[in-house]
Amino acid sequence: MHRPWKSLASALALGGVVAATLALAPPAASQSGSAVVTWFLGFNTTIPPFSDVLVRRAVATAIDRSQLAAAGNYRLATSLEPPGCIGHNPVARLHPYNPQLAKDLLTQSGIKPDEYGELGLWVISVLTRADVRKRELEILTANLRSLGLLVTVREFGNYDAFDRIAILPVVRMSYWGVRWTGAGCAQGTFLETLVHSKGEFNRFGYRNSEVDSLLDRARSASDRLTRTRLYNEAEQRVLDEAVIVPVWWDIR
Repeated sequence: MHRPWKSLASALALGGVVAATLALAPPAASQSGSAVVTWFLGFNTTIPPFSDVLVRRAVATAIDRSQLAAAGNYRLATSLEPPGCIGHNPVARLHPYNPQLAKDLLTQSGIKPDEYGELGLWVISVLTRADVRKRELEILTANLRSLGLLVTVREFGNYDAFDRIAILPVVRMSYWGVRWTGAGCAQGTFLETLVHSKGEFNRFGYRNSEVDSLLDRARSASDRLTRTRLYNEAEQRVLDEAVIVPVWWDIR
C-alpha cells in the first residue's frame, strides 16, 4: 500500500476537535504527478454519542458541505476518493444536507443534544488562510448548533499536539484532510489508509471485518475494474454508516 506520509503528525495541517476537527497539512506535491486532497468530517465510532450510527447520520445530514466547499473555493466532494484515484466512485451516495431530517435522526437516537455538554471544536491554525478558516468555523459551528449541540472552538498551533490526542476519547469528531500525489493515488486509496482496521491514519476507531475484506481483496485483485468495484463497495458501506463525510476536494 502506498503511504502518503510517515506519521499522522506530518499529515495534518488544519485540524483537531473534541466535537469536530479541522486538519490538513499536505506535503509539497512531488514532480511525479499532481496533488489530490480530500477534506472530510470523521467520527470516533468507539464512544458515545458517535458510536450510534443514527447520531453520526444526524450530524452528516446537518453539515452543509456545499457552503464549506464554497468557503475556500474548493470542489464539492461527491465521494471520499477524488477523481483520478483508482477507487473513485462518481455515483457514490452521500447523506444529503437536510436540517429537519438531521433533527429527526437525532430524536430517533434517543440522545439529547446537550447530554454530553460542551463539545470543543479544535483547530490547528496553520496552512490555511485565516479568512477561509474563520468562515468554515462559522459554518461548522452553526450546523452543529442547529442540532442543539454545544460547541466551543479551540485552536492548536502545531501538528504534534493533535497527533498526541487524536486517538483519545476526548476527540469525538474530526474534520481534516489527506493528500497524495496523483501517482500515489493511482496505486492505492484513501480508504485503505483511513478505514481499514489496520489503516495508518484510522483515527476513528472504526472496525468492520466486511470492509477490511473488501479492501484486502481489492488490493490483491489483478485487474483495475475488479479493484475499483470492490473499493466502491467498501466506500459505500463507510458512507452509509457515516463514519466519514467527504466535504471537498482540492485537485492541483
